[in-house]
Amino acid sequence: MAARQVIIIGAGLGGLVCGRILSRQGCDVTLLEQGTQAGGALQTFVRDGIRFDTGFHSVGGLEPGEPLDLIFRQLDLRDLPWFPMEPDECIGCNEPFLRLSTGWEEERKHVLKPYQHGIWRLKGGGKTLVDALAKDQRVLLRKKVTAIEDRSVFCADGSSYRGDIVISDIHPAVTMRLVRDHIRPSYLQRLDVLSNGPGAFTVYAKLKPGTIRHLRHSIFVDNDFMIHFGDEAINGYALSLDIVTFVAGTPAERKAFAEELIRKAARRLPELPEAIEKYWTSTPQTWERYTGTPGGSAYGIRKNSRADFLAPQTPLPWLYLTGQNLGLHGILGTSVSALNTCNSISLL
Repeated sequence: MAARQVIIIGAGLGGLVCGRILSRQGCDVTLLEQGTQAGGALQTFVRDGIRFDTGFHSVGGLEPGEPLDLIFRQLDLRDLPWFPMEPDECIGCNEPFLRLSTGWEEERKHVLKPYQHGIWRLKGGGKTLVDALAKDQRVLLRKKVTAIEDRSVFCADGSSYRGDIVISDIHPAVTMRLVRDHIRPSYLQRLDVLSNGPGAFTVYAKLKPGTIRHLRHSIFVDNDFMIHFGDEAINGYALSLDIVTFVAGTPAERKAFAEELIRKAARRLPELPEAIEKYWTSTPQTWERYTGTPGGSAYGIRKNSRADFLAPQTPLPWLYLTGQNLGLHGILGTSVSALNTCNSISLL
């Protein structure tokens, strides 16, 4: 019997996890990624010899027997160079506001709980995780999908791919705009009323050598912004740090907004303005360009109630969804979403 053909749109964490699971179940899997590298919000980039992460900074739930530990052991990811961090530092806030990005109390509880027993980072950042997942998979880059029809996926470069199953790791509303097959109006209307959370504005700062000591924890300030440290130099000083805040849209004056964010961060790190050698910024517009999420939303669909959670299967029996838009966000939420998607497919 021929292997079942699976086409996955988007090589973010959800797509990569689905690809690994289904490949091990004997499926012939192809991932189509519009960008120049896989990973979605796990991507990294290098400026002036300094590595920066885009959306990945830490994870919870890696203690033995905890949810992410169990999932990552199945995916052969637990032996990657993870290292423990210290508890997050909160100034003027009760809890790290990044962990509380949505309004539903039950979701907050599930997102926060894994961090209560330990916080972990990964040497090499998100790229290490992406490389480990992608190494045994067929990931085709620069494949921007323009249409989905009758189990076939069409790309901007004129290529097309047909599968028994198609999985979309991009935003559900964006996915449905690509579909040429008939979708029942009630399903489309449900997607239309779901709102997306805000985007993120980030300052990526390269620090002058020997100016700020590296801290093995993140700093959350006044429910307004957060500071994440990058790699550590051999002398214990930080090579870089990120300052992140949530915004509804791209600020008109990016430089002024960045400078104000740096001044705010200096309340906790007074030496910061003089310590920055150079900085770069990303905006919700940047996120929208490389993730395809409307408005550059960092966490996608806002979960205000259980009704905002989407099932993996769409009205088309061969088209499935995955990714953080279906359930909880973050590494754990997206991994669980991928497991749910694969379990749904195995029931066919």
